[in-house]
Amino acid sequence: MTATPSGVTNVRALTSLVLACAAVGACTFSPKTPAGGTAASGGNAGAIGTGGGGGGISPNLPGLTALRIDPPTATVSVQPGMPTTQMFRALGVVNGAEQDLSKTASWFVDKTGLVPNIVNGLATTGDTSGGIVLVQAVIGGTSAAATLTIKFSAANVATGAGAMPALPTTPAQPFGGPADDARAPQLVYPNDGVLLPPNLNGIEVHYRPGSKTNTLFEIGFSNDKTDVRVYTRCVTLEDGCVYRPDVAVWKQIADTNRGTAGVTITVRGTDDQGTGVGKSATARMSFSKDDVRGGLYYWTTTLKSIERWDFASATQTQAETVVSPADGDGTTCVGCHTLSRDGKKMVATLGGQNDGRILLWDVAKKTAMAKPFMLQRSQFESWNNDGSNFVGMYTDNKPNHTGPSNLLLFDGTTALKTGEIDLGGLRGDHPDWSHDDQHIVFTSVDTAGSYTDQRPQKSGLAYVEKTAAGWSPPMTLLPYVAGKNRYYPAVSPTNDFIVFNESTCPASGSGGDCDADTDPTALLYAMPLPPGNAQPTLLARANAPGVNDGTNTVLTNTYPKWSPFIFQLDELHKVLWATFSSSRRYGLYKSTSNVYIWMFAVDASGAKEGTDPSYTAFCLPFQALDTSNHIAQWTEKAVPIIP
Repeated sequence: MTATPSGVTNVRALTSLVLACAAVGACTFSPKTPAGGTAASGGNAGAIGTGGGGGGISPNLPGLTALRIDPPTATVSVQPGMPTTQMFRALGVVNGAEQDLSKTASWFVDKTGLVPNIVNGLATTGDTSGGIVLVQAVIGGTSAAATLTIKFSAANVATGAGAMPALPTTPAQPFGGPADDARAPQLVYPNDGVLLPPNLNGIEVHYRPGSKTNTLFEIGFSNDKTDVRVYTRCVTLEDGCVYRPDVAVWKQIADTNRGTAGVTITVRGTDDQGTGVGKSATARMSFSKDDVRGGLYYWTTTLKSIERWDFASATQTQAETVVSPADGDGTTCVGCHTLSRDGKKMVATLGGQNDGRILLWDVAKKTAMAKPFMLQRSQFESWNNDGSNFVGMYTDNKPNHTGPSNLLLFDGTTALKTGEIDLGGLRGDHPDWSHDDQHIVFTSVDTAGSYTDQRPQKSGLAYVEKTAAGWSPPMTLLPYVAGKNRYYPAVSPTNDFIVFNESTCPASGSGGDCDADTDPTALLYAMPLPPGNAQPTLLARANAPGVNDGTNTVLTNTYPKWSPFIFQLDELHKVLWATFSSSRRYGLYKSTSNVYIWMFAVDASGAKEGTDPSYTAFCLPFQALDTSNHIAQWTEKAVPIIP
């Protein structure tokens, strides 16, 4: 077999070929020399090489016609403080005879965090996590590949409140006692089937202890290459217990399972003597291959301010306030907001419905770029790709909030209105500008209804397309249907489908529970853009309740928004991330009235096939839980604030 990858450091591009190589035991590639002539690279996704090439790629060997690595697959086991080694040999056919070329070849791996050193085929592992490593031997234009599976096991002992009173000297020993179903704990959170970004440390495990005589608990994360266990006391949370992995334990679990089928979570309970051992039901938790990046900005009802979280930060411990009422007129809340993709500019509105004064904000300088009290009013803005313009709308100044209303275009530096998009007699709301600038999707509201911009009813979805002359006439994406309200469209980063909300109206009519303002019956749907003949797809897994919700499915799943990036789910699939607000129960936490920000993954390829592409949602762990949090908006970067 032959292939021409973009460079030997990009071993990911060879994955499907490597799997075939492992089956037959040999492959021939045609790699290119890395930039700068060196194969060395830092990080967890680089490549390293030592041996015949002196850190680069070995020159062509006259007479070499084939190259293979022996063994083509290997498995080793590691534990914290106990790294190990695995010997690979590069065997080449030179002038018709096979010989050992291990010292001639240059060697590479795709994950230097797992294998920090490989010399002449001898791979030395790390000791903090496991996973699957692609190993490559290169001589000139000929290459061979193999896979190294690193199984990881660790027995961790809780610290702090989880170790009080003091744990037994050998806390695993009592779990050798006889099985006792009466002692079985109940696993409450995370919800089964959740997919997580590996860098989101802080996902808690909630469980009820089972029998009152249980004093010792084992939280296990396991699969065919992972056996991570934590021994802890019950740290009380409401009527149960909570465990939050520290950074080291999270790395053991998440890094070992990047881009894999995931781990099974199990909680076992016993007493210190091991009188009997109860075992909970299990839940599945998996991880994307890529870390999530970008900044997340959301509005909180208690502070009436906009908070943000930087997913790229390794030091942030709590959300940061970036805009407060003092930044507007001193008293009015700063609510609905959106940010340019580069994270430098924010446009927000003061006072919500019947107000809509624009606040254009320089994020780094923490200053207003335009006075909000002198300009065209607007609501629910959305930026174009380069941040030069944004689109909004405003109907609250019309008599009885009725009649048609066009989309409004604004300059992204002055916030001055530059034009309108003629909607041909429709009433627009909730515009969302696609990342490729080719579409603006919006909520199409009943023009006869007396509805504020914040609370539209009897709505469907429509869109306009970019043309040489400006914008096309509006086209229906999803019509209004009696008894339903469809609103809050958000175009995916792939530009070919949307997610949106649909609420079911009470028998008495639309009313407050069907007005697009945290509707209790709101559900998340996906739909292609443009629609063709496709019908909406219910995102059943993202909408699904958790253990503590019981049979309640009225969870206020509202206002979905996308991360701007397309990430790698595994070697062959892409993944997108989205957030929404929901009143569902966050594990054991008591509140049933606050609305929190939840996040879920979407398989980018599945969204086009009419099947549910979503994964189970999880609650973002950094937000305050004594308030409601809404309208999470993403940027490519959380721009540092200038002191």
